[in-house]
Amino acid sequence: MAIAPPRDQRTRILDAALGLMAERGARGMSMRRLAAACDLNVATLYHYFPSKQDLFREAIAHGRYDALLANPFPDGLAGPPEARLAALLDHLFAEMVDTGDLWRVLLSECLHGDDDVLAPLLEMSAAFEHALGAWLADIVPDAAIDRQAVRLLRHAVYGVLIEHLPQADVPARRDALAERARDIASVFLRLAHDPAGARS
Repeated sequence: MAIAPPRDQRTRILDAALGLMAERGARGMSMRRLAAACDLNVATLYHYFPSKQDLFREAIAHGRYDALLANPFPDGLAGPPEARLAALLDHLFAEMVDTGDLWRVLLSECLHGDDDVLAPLLEMSAAFEHALGAWLADIVPDAAIDRQAVRLLRHAVYGVLIEHLPQADVPARRDALAERARDIASVFLRLAHDPAGARS
């Protein structure tokens, strides 16, 4: 039996770690359980990752969230602000569902508060909020969107994920996410243009 090249082995370990954390939480993913899932011994895991915290940090980075942080529409979008924001949100929802294990870990571990995994997840969340602000400035520069509004929009995105990640991967979920993107864009821009009207 051929031994997998080190890079492939490392990727396999990170994929398995992310899957186990999504399924069982960080506390439920012991190095022993991960080794069994990868058909390796625990010493081999520590060869690649000196500590469990290093493994958590790399598994989260491996979850492709860095790819999500790239501007999805570098050439901009046409149409009214509401349609542009809805397109951005729809793109984000589709990408987040594709990397569902990563976002399941984010949402569940923020509730559990495991320090080993919470710090890199909070870094990821802050990076996402920063990227979201930059995208909004590029894609809907004609909307009055400040830092608090960006944070509110990030919370809305997480709320949609909480609602839809547990669902089976069916076309109806994709349609529902597109509808949520349109709903959020409509309400968000209405509030951004008339904050006083939102309080009346």
